[in-house]
Amino acid sequence: MDPKQLLALYRAMVSARRIDALELELTSRGEAFFHVSGAGHEGTAVLASLLHDEDWLLCHYRDKALMLARGLSPRVFFDGLYNKQESQTRGRQMCAHAFADPRLKIMSAPVPVGNAALHTVGVASVIKPYSTRPLVLNSIGDGATQEGEFLEACAEAVRAQLPILFLIQDNHLAISTPTKGQTFYSRPDGEAESFYGMPITRIDGRHVVTAWQQMREVVSKIRQQRQPQVVLFDVERLASHTNADDETIYREADEIRRVGETSDPIRNLEEYLLGALCNEKMLESI
Repeated sequence: MDPKQLLALYRAMVSARRIDALELELTSRGEAFFHVSGAGHEGTAVLASLLHDEDWLLCHYRDKALMLARGLSPRVFFDGLYNKQESQTRGRQMCAHAFADPRLKIMSAPVPVGNAALHTVGVASVIKPYSTRPLVLNSIGDGATQEGEFLEACAEAVRAQLPILFLIQDNHLAISTPTKGQTFYSRPDGEAESFYGMPITRIDGRHVVTAWQQMREVVSKIRQQRQPQVVLFDVERLASHTNADDETIYREADEIRRVGETSDPIRNLEEYLLGALCNEKMLESI
């Protein structure tokens, strides 16, 4: 990534984290009812510079940074938080959970996770022959990969050879249940290398500079081959599942402290930028 792209990525990631903090504060004061943090998942924003205007996105509910990097206004998150008439769903969906923008080709996702995976198959089947070689992003959490609709979408994407990027954000927890050894890519007998013939590319989402390089190769293959790919984006959830959850009940204090110190993609990017491109004053200005 060039310096301009790196700084734009940093801005989107930090903005997402600030929005999270404000949403949590508003929820804690009783001014809003529900909050979902994207802390630890901000690294998916590396995709923004690799996607084209013609690409379609079905984003995960923790994808604030990616949506901001795509061009979504911060106000959209607060309109959704308060279920405003101006929100994309006009208050018809669960607050702080579903965001969309037709202009940016960000698709509306239903609250039941996994349900919209088949929508990405439908969109991909339409855009596959386009000369601009667009793709569809299906971004989803590790727990939702066991939903029937998601598995059906994978099967149809392979059968029809559709240009879909299945981006699995693996924070190792389905709310409070560990997912290791309980998914199609992490089985009781070990880690899978492919699924339905789709190769599984494992990317460390804690370090966005190297993640961008790997993601670029995957995106390029989808555009060239017009076939689906699976990316396992390894991250750590740096907050409770939602404001209705208390992670201290099922995570040890040492684990929470450790992942906060070592697995924060913003902190890791800051260290890289300070060592290669910027000084602290420049970062603070962002």
